[in-house]
Amino acid sequence: MKKFILLCVSILFLATIASGCSSGSTDSSEKEKVKQENKALKSKQKELEETNKKLKEKVENSEKHSNNNEKSSQNDTQEKTYKPGTTDRIPVELAGTVDGDTAKFIYNGSQQSFRFLLIDTPETKHPRLGKQPFGQEASDRTKELLTNANKIEVEFDVGGQTDKYQRYLAYIYVDGKMLNEILVREGLAKVAYVYPPNTRYLDQLESAQEKAKEEKLGIWSLGSAFEDNQASTQQPTTEQPSSSNTQSSNGAGSATTQTPNNTSQNAGSEYYPNCTALRKVYPNGVPSTHPAYNAKLDRDKDNFACEAN
Repeated sequence: MKKFILLCVSILFLATIASGCSSGSTDSSEKEKVKQENKALKSKQKELEETNKKLKEKVENSEKHSNNNEKSSQNDTQEKTYKPGTTDRIPVELAGTVDGDTAKFIYNGSQQSFRFLLIDTPETKHPRLGKQPFGQEASDRTKELLTNANKIEVEFDVGGQTDKYQRYLAYIYVDGKMLNEILVREGLAKVAYVYPPNTRYLDQLESAQEKAKEEKLGIWSLGSAFEDNQASTQQPTTEQPSSSNTQSSNGAGSATTQTPNNTSQNAGSEYYPNCTALRKVYPNGVPSTHPAYNAKLDRDKDNFACEAN
């Protein structure tokens, strides 16, 4: 009986030991599994961190490249702004219109006045000339074209970029078309203020003017309207010159210098019928002490005839 009891106790003892070993083995296996899972998670987390780092670097490089391109573009625009003698067209924004041949644009970050090169429109509120025929039509047309344009650009010529009033002198483009030429072609402006070397599109504008004349458009439709408009810049050639006309040239072009028998006492010894003829010999105009000075060509009565406007 004792032996049987001892045998049972031994069997129970061995069973307990076996159960403990089995449980220990299971716990060890689970711990190893958890350990492997944690290791895999850490590896995955590290991969994600590396990916995020690369994405961040890519975004930063992209922004840096974009900023560099923007700065480069701004530098290019600034270079174009100050680059004389090219055909570069510089984008501007409309700030307002003044009359038919003058407008204000946002240029170089500030509002600036621009006078349209090589043309003149009838006056609308001149202190001496008052309101001229087709002056309002020219002003309205300029406002219409500039206001409705999707893109406005300015182009400088090879000479001086500003006049004595500190207005910029330029060719103006509305959606790729030259506004100066549109006004001339429609008979709302005439070719004027021709000061070499700012004559890049003189032939083009004169051709447009001839067509407007032929079709009697705008200022060319009525002789009186045209003559009134001309009076501010040109002396009507109604006087008969004497037979002793002389020719003179200074290399910038030639013009006939006339000495009429009945010249005005305000005219010098050299006679020019208008500013266009005078400027071919004296591109910058002449003071009152000059032999070619004529008070009738001094439109603003500042003792300087046919100066840049």
